Amino acid sequence: MAKSTKNKDVLAELKKMAKRYSVDDNAMFLAAANQYALQQRVIDNIKAALDEEDTLMSTKEYVKGRENTYAHPLVKELPKHADSANRTAQTMLNIIETLGREKPTGGKLGALMDE
Repeated sequence: MAKSTKNKDVLAELKKMAKRYSVDDNAMFLAAANQYALQQRVIDNIKAALDEEDTLMSTKEYVKGRENTYAHPLVKELPKHADSANRTAQTMLNIIETLGREKPTGGKLGALMDE
């Protein structure tokens, strides 16, 4: 549960940064943010499925009753999805860096208006 909250915090921080750099309504940023949220849900579902299992190993019986042991298929999928989410977060940072301009601070009045 703590991991899911941490991932939501990352997305919230990226959205705050995007707002500060005036790209929070950019179509590319919004698409990347939606994709990142989807990837995090998939990762959370994979982790939940793995947590429900007793072991990360599975067995199948093939020829003549011999059992073959292999890793749970989701074990291979988790790093792929995590890498994809990391690349999406990096894309969001690149969009902010490339297309964004930090808003000028307006002193005390600007700080009050932001709140």
